[in-house]
Amino acid sequence: MFAHEQLSVFIAKIALERKNAGAERPYVVPDGENFLVLEGNTRIAAYKLLTGLAKAPTQYASAIPSVDEKLKTSLLKVDCSVAPSREAMLPIMADAHFGLGDKSKWGYLGSRKAVYDEYKAGKTVPVLAAIFKRQKGKIRDLILEYILYLESLRLKWNSEERSKLLDPGIEFNPPVRFLQSEGHLDQVDITMDRESLKVVFATPLSKKKFQHLVRKLVIEKPKGMGATASYAAVFKDFVAADYEGDEPPAGSGDGQPGGGDGQPGSGGEEPKGQDDGADGSSSGGDGVEDKAGGATLKPGALFCYPVKKDSLTLKQLMKEAADINATKLPASATALLRSLLESILKHIIDEQDANEEGKQVSLESAIDRCVGGSIKMSVEDKKILKDFKKGHLDYVNLGVHGNLVPSSSRVFDARNSIDQFVRRNL
Repeated sequence: MFAHEQLSVFIAKIALERKNAGAERPYVVPDGENFLVLEGNTRIAAYKLLTGLAKAPTQYASAIPSVDEKLKTSLLKVDCSVAPSREAMLPIMADAHFGLGDKSKWGYLGSRKAVYDEYKAGKTVPVLAAIFKRQKGKIRDLILEYILYLESLRLKWNSEERSKLLDPGIEFNPPVRFLQSEGHLDQVDITMDRESLKVVFATPLSKKKFQHLVRKLVIEKPKGMGATASYAAVFKDFVAADYEGDEPPAGSGDGQPGGGDGQPGSGGEEPKGQDDGADGSSSGGDGVEDKAGGATLKPGALFCYPVKKDSLTLKQLMKEAADINATKLPASATALLRSLLESILKHIIDEQDANEEGKQVSLESAIDRCVGGSIKMSVEDKKILKDFKKGHLDYVNLGVHGNLVPSSSRVFDARNSIDQFVRRNL
């Protein structure tokens, strides 16, 4: 939960804002003499850590702030809704997490895993369609997409690549959408059997092509390449020999991964949101040449784009964004990222005379103004800002104000989410 579900951010938020008495009740089911939490895992874990009922792993111990006894006492008692069984909870969980209730939607993998798990437990497609309120064809799609993800786990990866694939927040939608494009399944030589719900690779070469596809669109994610890329663009550097020895271990035909690697979970409160769109942003660690801008992004740098606006502030911030090593200096990079975005939004608002009162505008209120009706902005840019606010604003605010331990992976996640917005608005 620390590594993949932003538990440290949620803990810092509780410590800062106190217990939210109006928060949605966790759902629990009887488990012997105790209760098992089905909904609200992040909240309960945070409360246990803040009150000392549980201890964080050593590497995350510094993320647990000291809180006063009054807050501890308030966290020791939590009103919960008790369901008779997990079976009884499924329709409620489905309503909430598929966007029909008041909770955040499951992430891309989470929604598919939820359906897949119930299918593997013995439920038929018609039964699942009724539970999750989806057409039977959609249920089949969700199951097959998760099986395709499981197939990717069965391939041989280095430790860093596998760690990325095991993150529940991984954006696995781009290769799925790529394969759904006309002709791509045939070119990669994969069959999605909708009747028996199996993914079939016609030849060893097709598995190597699939691994290359996952490496390009999920792990490496070079700029400008996403789900809508052409087959020629994705496979122009494909060399079958590069994947020699990457044959998967023997496994079941439904794509269950071999070995002891875990699978990302679907539960938990306030999961990382997933966008079903393609992501063309670069990853954080390696130097990446920007073909359009002619610049080279150094290892650990945030951005390296020319500033066209007449602003010494923006030029200085961009210079530092190109020079900084966020891997070594995540705290400084977090503050720099926040300042840069705040400065860009301020210029947009000023250029459109949308701050007649001349008041200081916070980052959150600047985003709200820009996504509202008073600012002229592309639909894509507004979507990027909305996604940043939902997934990364709390992190940069808490990180800058010293309420959590900044993380280089979180900085790069935040940077990647607004990369194209920054590029277009300098």
